[in-house]
Amino acid sequence: MKKNIKKENPLIKEKKVNFKNTSFSSDEDENVIKKFIIIVLVIAVLAFGVYLLTDLINKKDDNTEEAVTKGVINYNRLSIGMLLNRPYDDYYVMLYDEKDPEAVKYSTLLTNYMNKSKDENPKKIYFCDLGNVLNAAYYNVGEDDISNPNAKSINELDLGKLTLLEIKNGQISRYIEDYNQIRDELK
Repeated sequence: MKKNIKKENPLIKEKKVNFKNTSFSSDEDENVIKKFIIIVLVIAVLAFGVYLLTDLINKKDDNTEEAVTKGVINYNRLSIGMLLNRPYDDYYVMLYDEKDPEAVKYSTLLTNYMNKSKDENPKKIYFCDLGNVLNAAYYNVGEDDISNPNAKSINELDLGKLTLLEIKNGQISRYIEDYNQIRDELK
């Protein structure tokens, strides 16, 4: 009978792990866990500190709080592009630059007219600020101070520092630039 002879293949080597000699130190594990927790806590404290510091800096900048007012739409203010498309057949549009030194005088005329009862002034009146950038192309104050009192459409407008337009059926029917004439018209 033949003996069962095992031949070992020199290319295949088995590694034997001896678990008896391997020891897990609970003290080392605890130290690693403690270090990890300490690192996490330090990072959290630093992040919270940075947050508080930036919040403090932002609050110092916000000491100059401005009063916040609720937005209000003023339906009596127009831009040049809206002059001829109001929902009335007959109305006025008073145009001047709010930054003009005489703007207070013009505004008084406008306010007095608006405060009258509907029986006293049957026509609606709107205001257009020529100082607004949207209206700058139509505002001709400076070099030649020439306006176009014969304008019948928006494209023909060339406005001076004070103008009262009477609009009828979507067309410019009157163009008044003299303060005294405007005052008489709005009485």
